[in-house]
Amino acid sequence: MANQMSKSSCFFAVLVLVFTVQFIQIDGECTKVVGNCAAADCTAHCNSYARGVSVLKASCEFLNLCTCTFDRPPPGEPTPNCDIGLGLCTNDCNYDCCDKKCKTSFPNSGQGTCIIAFDRDLCMCSYNR
Repeated sequence: MANQMSKSSCFFAVLVLVFTVQFIQIDGECTKVVGNCAAADCTAHCNSYARGVSVLKASCEFLNLCTCTFDRPPPGEPTPNCDIGLGLCTNDCNYDCCDKKCKTSFPNSGQGTCIIAFDRDLCMCSYNR
């Protein structure tokens, strides 16, 4: 009987641990859309954007907008502290569609919204890391 209780307690402890880990936000890669690649050197802009974080990648792949990927969220950023572009907002894919795409990519903290930025109607996904 004591052996049965031990196995049950162990199973319960593992189950609690699994559920707890799912709710913890883990630091990790964080992207930020920081400017227009036509107006500035994206790599230089990413390197000067924030102190105390490492730039993992600088890219102009998203609609020629400078997107920096950092090893963690830049210090001093408001919450949510990371963002990524998910395309253009259109009549077929507006606020609800944008939010749904964001929540699919970042189910714990993603918030998608359509914003006018860089002379475009962008679907921007904000998320926590």
